[in-house]
Amino acid sequence: MNLQPHQYNCLGILAQHCDLSKLCIAENEASNFDLTELFCGYWMDIEAINDEIKAYDQAGDPKPTKPENYELKKQLLEGGTYTDCGEKLRPFEGVYKILAYYSYSRYIILNGFSDSPNGLVQKTNEFSIPKSLKELEQFSDKYRNMGHTSFERTQKFMCQNSELLDYNHCPPSNCKCGANCGTTLAKGYGFKSKNVNK
Repeated sequence: MNLQPHQYNCLGILAQHCDLSKLCIAENEASNFDLTELFCGYWMDIEAINDEIKAYDQAGDPKPTKPENYELKKQLLEGGTYTDCGEKLRPFEGVYKILAYYSYSRYIILNGFSDSPNGLVQKTNEFSIPKSLKELEQFSDKYRNMGHTSFERTQKFMCQNSELLDYNHCPPSNCKCGANCGTTLAKGYGFKSKNVNK
C-alpha cells in the first residue's frame, strides 16, 4: 500500500523538498514491520480492500458493480465515525492515517542520514545544526504513539463492523478490542529494550 504525498498533509513537518525516496523506504518499513503486527495477520486482507476500493474509484464510465460493503471499506481506509456500544458517536482515523503516522515516525530517523562512498553520513551545512539522535528518537516516538492511538480507534471501528474482515480480535462480552494483538516493538532505530529486575 502506497500513500500519496497529500495524505501526509497536516501530519508532521514535511518540507516541500521532502526526500520522497526516504519516505518510500519509511512507508515500506512501516507497512512490513508495524502495521503487519498491529493488525494481527489481517494486513494482507486490508491491502486487498485497498486495491479493490482504488480499482473501483479509478474505473472509468461505465463503472463496474460497486464492491460489497463499499462505504464501510472506504471508511476503514479513510476514517470516519462509528457508534460504540454506549450509543456514542466516536471518530477514528483509518488505515491511511495510521500508515502515515508510522511512516513519518520512521522517516524522521531515516531523513537525517545519507549514503556516501564512505558509508552513512549525517547531513549538515553551515546554516543548520542537526538534531541529536536522542531528540529525533523522541520526536519519532511521539508520532508512533499517535499512530498507535489511531490504530486503537480504528480497531474499535473494525470490532463494531466485524463483517468487513471477519475480524476476531474482539472479546464477545464487551466493546474493547485487541486482547492479544495490537502491539509492535519495531521502532525503526536502536535496540529493543527491556526492564531489568534485580
